[in-house]
Amino acid sequence: MTVYVVPCGVSLLDGLVAKKTRGPSDAKPSALVRGAADRGHDVRGRADDAVLAYWLEHATHAAADAKLVAWDPRVLCAESSTLAASSGFGRLRPLLDRDDTVLVLGSDTDTGIASALHLAQYVAGLDLADVSYASTAEQTTSASPDVVLNPGTLTMLRIRGLDPRHASGGFVDAVAGIGQALRAAFQVGEDLEVHLTGGFKATLLYTMAMTELLYSLAPDRVRACYLFEGEDAVLTEIGLRRFSDEECRDMRDELLAIGAGDQHGGARTFETIARDVKTGKLNAFGYGYLAVLGDIPPRGRPGPNG
Repeated sequence: MTVYVVPCGVSLLDGLVAKKTRGPSDAKPSALVRGAADRGHDVRGRADDAVLAYWLEHATHAAADAKLVAWDPRVLCAESSTLAASSGFGRLRPLLDRDDTVLVLGSDTDTGIASALHLAQYVAGLDLADVSYASTAEQTTSASPDVVLNPGTLTMLRIRGLDPRHASGGFVDAVAGIGQALRAAFQVGEDLEVHLTGGFKATLLYTMAMTELLYSLAPDRVRACYLFEGEDAVLTEIGLRRFSDEECRDMRDELLAIGAGDQHGGARTFETIARDVKTGKLNAFGYGYLAVLGDIPPRGRPGPNG
């Protein structure tokens, strides 16, 4: 069994229009694309446990008219293409049928959420069988999202804060949320593939850095992959750095101390990459690393030095 983590952007929506002539001859994607932002906006205002029912009622007809599930995965979008290249399947439902697990990371934008939910329909079927929906916390304070990843299922996880409007804040909550998602995928205990082909480009470097931590913990079952543009592109495995067990422990202890407000005591090995030099607090890398390692201190919690 393999767990696939797939950051999702909006290339599915773009592809349905730009590549229409290469899709099914009777496909009518205009209604799906035209209404995607409105439906994504509606989803953002709903509780997680109400999202899939809403999507089935309001988005399935447009997906059916677009002949969504009949598109070639190599043509449709970056996210479907990278999964097809990894699995060797011409369609992606067999991933779930053989008990693999797919974790789709959606952004916190209207079109990003819509694209990720339509990707879920493309992989699992328009009826969203074996699909679940969850969100990371409003502000990251816990070590893992409230999501269970089971064999043969696809989970669409909305990463709160993964929005260009939050860029000035350094994407702290978004990166911590991605770290939580990676940790949850890792804890399944099976082979883990992190696909870096799609998704919000501003966070891909963070995602790869956090994947390196997981690789350091279990190099025999973690890998990162990238697919270059083109239908005949070959999936390329990305070489990852490896931290020693001692370095992982030191990183965790040091960053926990910084997160707790202790800026002066202890080791300072990792503070240059995980601490904001102006504020002395953890930056996005710091929160992301701690999410992967299993501990996230609450933001703004006062420590022993104020």
